[in-house]
Amino acid sequence: MSLLKAFGQALQRSVEVARDETAKMMRMEISPTSKNQGALLIYAMTQPAHLSNFATGSDSDIGGLSQCRLGLDESSRGRFYGTLSSQVPRGGKIEKSGYAGFRNRNRPTLFGNQCWDTTVHPYLALRVRNRLAKKPIAGADKSEHADAGAGSGLRAALHASGPSGPATSRAVHALGLGRKELPGPKFFVNIQTDGPVTSDLFQHRLYLDESKGSNWQTVIIPFNDFVLTNTGQVSNSQVSMMREKIRTVGISSVLDVPVPPSASKPPSKDAAPSALSRNSRESEQEEDDWAVDGDLRADDNLDSALRGSKRGATFNFDLGVESVYAVGELEELDGLFQQ
Repeated sequence: MSLLKAFGQALQRSVEVARDETAKMMRMEISPTSKNQGALLIYAMTQPAHLSNFATGSDSDIGGLSQCRLGLDESSRGRFYGTLSSQVPRGGKIEKSGYAGFRNRNRPTLFGNQCWDTTVHPYLALRVRNRLAKKPIAGADKSEHADAGAGSGLRAALHASGPSGPATSRAVHALGLGRKELPGPKFFVNIQTDGPVTSDLFQHRLYLDESKGSNWQTVIIPFNDFVLTNTGQVSNSQVSMMREKIRTVGISSVLDVPVPPSASKPPSKDAAPSALSRNSRESEQEEDDWAVDGDLRADDNLDSALRGSKRGATFNFDLGVESVYAVGELEELDGLFQQ
């Protein structure tokens, strides 16, 4: 992207921010609600032009062998797919691998990064599908399916936990800690706010209803249920999300869930970063310099990396993503998604 084009886009976003703030003052919106604002579109993936709004990353950035691609499927809806490898090349800076992810790009303006204000929208709604899901076996244990999709219903949303309380106990459901699961990819929703610590991520497991197989489904997650993590570890100090300054929303596919605070030592400066964040100020300046959207993340010297590496397993993942909204009530979802 040329410097002139980037400046033009930043100027346009700046005008949008100024327009929105002026409109609020003109309407004297002292106490706005989701009813008078409606559902808030975070982003959609339904046109080729939408793909330029996203960046992808994987452990191949730091020496791993996982790969990912972001594109559109046959029905012109988003598709995030690739392979996760737990194989770790010898002599690298990472001790484990197996993650890939995408998120929206930063949206700089003359006033700073453009952010979403979700203060009157307590829930995040995602329209997704697991393209690799198998049809449920007749007579299978329904309780397991119900547990897997527990986070997708409004009933679970109404029991949202506050940000207070022990970090580990809050993370048990949100991140799936201690769950007995088969090896393979696990999906997470990741939120970055416009806060001072760029490596902080608010994360929640993307629980999919297995009874729906590979069909499209709407997953609802309360913003208050997200758990603060840093470099793949649950933070000891859980703070409230700055919902008025949400900068990026992304989805990652990982082989290992985040670990509790007491489960490992603090990460070193050479530790592998979490799926969608980086550690240094230098990388903060280059945080959008990931793979060109739609390109496969791969090491050009993949064959040499395979030799002399710790053997691991490889898994495919294929997630359909149509759109993401912030909503205040379930009724706001009517008519938002394609059929």
